[in-house]
Amino acid sequence: MATAQLVPLPPEDAIRFMEVRGRRLSPSFAWQDAYAAEHARMFTVAKSAGFDILQDVFDGLSKALSEGRTPQQFARELTPLLKAKGWWGRQMVEDPATGEERPAQLGSTRRLETIFDTNMRVSYAAGHWADFERNKRTRPYLRYVALLDDRTRPAHRARHNLVLPVEHPYWEKWAPPCGWNCRCTLQSLSQREVDKLKAEGELLKFEPPEDTYRSWVNKRTGEMRDIPDGIDPGWDYNPGRVGAAVAINEALAQKAAGAPYELLEPLVAERVRSDAFARFVAKPEGTMPVMPIPPQIGDALGTPARVALLSSETMQKQLRNHPELTLADYRLLPSIGANPTIVFQDGPNTVVLVKATGGRWWYVAAKATKTAKAAFVTSFRFAKDENIRRLLSRPGLKVILDTREE
Repeated sequence: MATAQLVPLPPEDAIRFMEVRGRRLSPSFAWQDAYAAEHARMFTVAKSAGFDILQDVFDGLSKALSEGRTPQQFARELTPLLKAKGWWGRQMVEDPATGEERPAQLGSTRRLETIFDTNMRVSYAAGHWADFERNKRTRPYLRYVALLDDRTRPAHRARHNLVLPVEHPYWEKWAPPCGWNCRCTLQSLSQREVDKLKAEGELLKFEPPEDTYRSWVNKRTGEMRDIPDGIDPGWDYNPGRVGAAVAINEALAQKAAGAPYELLEPLVAERVRSDAFARFVAKPEGTMPVMPIPPQIGDALGTPARVALLSSETMQKQLRNHPELTLADYRLLPSIGANPTIVFQDGPNTVVLVKATGGRWWYVAAKATKTAKAAFVTSFRFAKDENIRRLLSRPGLKVILDTREE
């Protein structure tokens, strides 16, 4: 009698995250060129600048992830192609930032296995975090799990069995992988499972250890960061949460591309109401879709984009310049884009939308990128009646929409 063969299913969330990164291949000279969360929005390999190898490495990783291949299989299959393209061994390479030539290690079996390990762990972390978010009502806790052998970092060992809520701020930095070759993971737990582990004598910890920090300077950018001891530079963020957010935003953009215009506002509003958006406003990382772009505004901007994004750089500027704005104010952006009171053009690829609500005006500026493939909110603030009158009285101003009663 034949027996059933159980074949493990591909990790769909991890694969989806890998696919999103593959849409933005970005050659780099050093791993510090794209720091921490920036890696979640792109795919890069250090010392790849000047070599046509990024697509090959990405395709190999995607195949390995979907087929469950080992790092040795990945390296063995990719090695001949990289050698043929000259990306192998120790060579003199030019730093594009300085024009200086210096010796650098390009491809090697060990390096390919490190590339495999790093990208797989980050992809799985994103997939796991998406699952944590989906199930946090029934499984509200995360448990830090370290492999307790002679290779385990002392700081990681100290956090083994730490149990905290999914939304606890401690996971903003202490979420595996926490360094190169980190083998730690997070496990989601229900209250019943927490109680069972305690009953079985598992020594769970419900208060995180106090962190100590060291200062680290990114020699490529000059940025200084305080990094918790036990976390490697470049890993002082939550790769799973950031990766899951990138994948969700990309999925929203794909839905928006084919959705009727009247469905854009609820699509964007759902994201803006999320906990992820609240975290973005409090601590900007990455980008967030915040405002639907009506057809007439898209035409004025010269972009086919249907949703305007808010970048972490602009959000940081907003926090500095407009601390009076609250999370509730930022959650009005989808409504302002869908139902503006006045829209006028202020430059060839910038429009301003203003909406009157409750006796005051909200002023939003949006601008298309140079490639016209995307649009970003560049400013958001309150405005007074006299500000709006002065703006509308400027010579040559092009009013696109004005819904006020005469």
